[in-house]
Amino acid sequence: MRTHDEPVIPGKLTVRAGGRKLVLSKRAEESERHVLLKALVFAWYIERFPDLIVERDIGRRHKPDLVALDPLGDPVFWAECGETGRDKLAHLVRTLPDTLLVFAKQGVPLFPVAGLIRAALANTSRAAAIELLGFRRDAARFILPDGTIEVDIAQVEIVRFSPAADVRRLRQVDLTGRARNR
Repeated sequence: MRTHDEPVIPGKLTVRAGGRKLVLSKRAEESERHVLLKALVFAWYIERFPDLIVERDIGRRHKPDLVALDPLGDPVFWAECGETGRDKLAHLVRTLPDTLLVFAKQGVPLFPVAGLIRAALANTSRAAAIELLGFRRDAARFILPDGTIEVDIAQVEIVRFSPAADVRRLRQVDLTGRARNR
């Protein structure tokens, strides 16, 4: 269901990033925002995780929006795009301590979600970071007419929670997803 400020996305969205083509089919119950965020997160992390998989059940309690697996089939990268409930967020933080978790939002303040992440981290030990990405409402403009995605990193807000629960606001992230402090 589309809200008034979401772009119209056809039944299928074909995008290109990192030398790969991705075709996203929009399901009836899925918002345009959710499809757009999956495309943007794909573009953001495809260089770092070239085997990214979109919307695949991997036999866990929850199904990731995007995931990359190690040779044993365990997730090394897990992304949630759009709405993520408090219980699901806490479950992922607790049960995937060695997995880079990414929560992507569009057009909303990140402060409430950052608070949920901080609360989930309170009694948890993690070896991998958590990244919270905030895309602006007009993020659809990052998809060029030919489907190529070119994200303007200056237009994305990033909150990174290091394994030590150290929170930093970052201003620059290279296209491989590796953060650089300023």
